[in-house]
Amino acid sequence: MPAQSPLHHRYADSDALLLPYGSAEHAVDVVGAFEEVGLEYAALRKSAVLFDQAHTATLIVRGADRRSFLNNMVTQKVIDLEPGHTRRAFWLSRKGRIDADLAIAARDDHLLIALDRHLVATTAQALSNYVFAEDCVFEDASASLHHLALHGPAALAILAAAASDPDLAELAPGRNAACTIAGTPVVADRRDLTGDPGLTITVPRDRAEAVYDALLAPPGGAGGAGGAGGGVPAPRPAGWFAINTARIEAGHPLFNVDFGPDNLPAESGVIQDRVDFRKGCYLGQEVVARMDARKARKQGVTPLRVTPPDADTDAPLPSAGNHVFSAADPEGNPVGVVTSSTVSPMLSAASIAFAMIKEPHTAPGTELIVRAEGTKAAAVVQKDARFWSR
Repeated sequence: MPAQSPLHHRYADSDALLLPYGSAEHAVDVVGAFEEVGLEYAALRKSAVLFDQAHTATLIVRGADRRSFLNNMVTQKVIDLEPGHTRRAFWLSRKGRIDADLAIAARDDHLLIALDRHLVATTAQALSNYVFAEDCVFEDASASLHHLALHGPAALAILAAAASDPDLAELAPGRNAACTIAGTPVVADRRDLTGDPGLTITVPRDRAEAVYDALLAPPGGAGGAGGAGGGVPAPRPAGWFAINTARIEAGHPLFNVDFGPDNLPAESGVIQDRVDFRKGCYLGQEVVARMDARKARKQGVTPLRVTPPDADTDAPLPSAGNHVFSAADPEGNPVGVVTSSTVSPMLSAASIAFAMIKEPHTAPGTELIVRAEGTKAAAVVQKDARFWSR
């Protein structure tokens, strides 16, 4: 059973809103918010926030053949993945459906794979079943490693200050680096989920609290996110609600939120970042290649912007699970379903959403109807999944 965050006792003793992630039997609590969500979101956009990423965990891959073996298994080319570099990939079933969404970070003598906490054990076992004579071993590190995340314009500066390593302020997207925080060896991985610099920091589980506190008070810090003092700003602890708003604005669909194990890569909205169409064979490749060659799919994650009913009224906000209809047949069968949504502060409180929509209705500019707050509202398919960029 997945363990709770090593900082869970702090949240349970505070006013933090905790959200169960996963099935009722194996749920892991994730902080939704510590305080007013608007304050946490403002800190993310102006400075930085620190988020306990309790819903993800780590799979470690060791052995001389780790890259070549994994290259034959996943959708991304990793045989040439050099230490300090990270690539995103899917692990697929034989039928080409997405079993797991992976962030593969290469270190000197191993690979660190970040993925959904509930999938680490099954993914490790499934991949191990394909090992024959290769020197390749998979280790579920859920019990020994934990993930924290920094998001915001000051994220890199905070990491550099906490680690006393100015070079980390220049860590580029798709790169990872080992460093020491609070006397603890950690690995920082640059992944810009929110449209601003983002870092996932892999820490020893028994030192997670010490690293968390050190990140909250970087040397020379200004004493608070956006606070005065002229030093590196301290991040504000934040929960999922603020992160979720920012990642939707930035156009990043998520596995197990906007797409899942019933979907094919072409339906995910992130296929270009996860699949290398030039590499060799991998499990499920035939399905992926055939769909790409035919440029055909049944459905796909689609960005929607809800239209206000008039100039003086805000657009209603659809919720996950709300149905979407064709504007030409608003009383007919649904053509899709909302997967996630938010009110966007960066777009003057516009209502925006991702939805899984049938292919004939996914073209940019397509007019749709979506159920929202007990009514039916007009919505338009956006040209780009990124609703906002800095």
